[in-house]
Amino acid sequence: MENKRRRILRLTGAIVWVFTKQFPRVDFYMADIFQKKFPKGGGYPKVTLGFISCERMHYLRATLESARECIEYPNLEWIVIDDDSVEPGLKDYLEGCGWLDQTIFCRQTHAEAMNQLVATATGEFVLIWPEDVQFITGGDWLKDLVEILETHSDIGCICLDAQRLCTLHTIFRPGTREYLLRLYREVRRFGWHQRRRSRKISTARGFTMWTYGAYNDGVVGSGIPSLMRTAIWRDLGPWRIANPDARLIDSSLGAEDDMIDRVRKKGLCLQMAIPQIPLAADIINDAIGCKAKVRKGIRYGNYTRPPGGGVYYYQLQSYADRKSAVRDDRPLSFSECVQPISFEIPKDAAGDRLKASFNEQPQCNVRLDEKRRDGA
Repeated sequence: MENKRRRILRLTGAIVWVFTKQFPRVDFYMADIFQKKFPKGGGYPKVTLGFISCERMHYLRATLESARECIEYPNLEWIVIDDDSVEPGLKDYLEGCGWLDQTIFCRQTHAEAMNQLVATATGEFVLIWPEDVQFITGGDWLKDLVEILETHSDIGCICLDAQRLCTLHTIFRPGTREYLLRLYREVRRFGWHQRRRSRKISTARGFTMWTYGAYNDGVVGSGIPSLMRTAIWRDLGPWRIANPDARLIDSSLGAEDDMIDRVRKKGLCLQMAIPQIPLAADIINDAIGCKAKVRKGIRYGNYTRPPGGGVYYYQLQSYADRKSAVRDDRPLSFSECVQPISFEIPKDAAGDRLKASFNEQPQCNVRLDEKRRDGA
């Protein structure tokens, strides 16, 4: 039966080639669409939700609680891998989350934590998520994301978090020079008929996404944040363990560039995709558009509790309620859909969110300070 289905796929590909001179997007990552039936109430493939945590309990709580509130899907696996944090309250919080399937405390690099997550995940798809990106849109949208990944084999990673307007313009509205440069590189890399083209796709329920086309390599090299087939990560192999000379801005300490090199060497013709309505957002509550980051045991930047006094930094809203604001020409931007609670998002003169990649001040040696409190 399996060989018969493969022959059908090959025959379909030949017919498509005769009439369009293009190969269909069918490769060994393609889901067996003949077997994947999603009856009401069950049958959905498992999705592993994996969260990487390190010394930022307020961010972690906002992210986990918003994920639990916003993600409606019948077959989930919840995993948190924490860097054996010493921040007061963090371990107690995680140990109190009885709904988590696995909670792992292990002092290791970011790359090692992601490798452990991919090795541990039992889901057909894996969400690799940092603790500093809060979910903002509730609903059963994960069903649509799974359907799209199942039926569009050329999509690698799905980007769930809101992007700045200038970033969306860079991806979907490049200038003439940039467009021609991308086209030239794309044809050299994949050939004219296999070149990646941006397109708008929708599920049967009307959930809409845009693909990135020739912009980037179709995979988030850093691993976070992303939703992708677990098989692709495993085929690419583990992230390289820390390069000591890597920039502090790079949470993977050099592993990101190495992963992208592997994608290119394997010749994977993948592209990223992004929903019409953002589902999550970077936690930003300082004046320069940067979040607190932990590098080599030191926490950099302005790290605070949610200013509103609750659990969340941003308001949650249902997918149905957000549909009234959608645009037909591009996804919604960060400033168009993120509603902060009791603080303002820093914006530029055009109303777009400010972004700073790294803020070196203030600095807090979290683990050293905690040892001092303990009298060590």
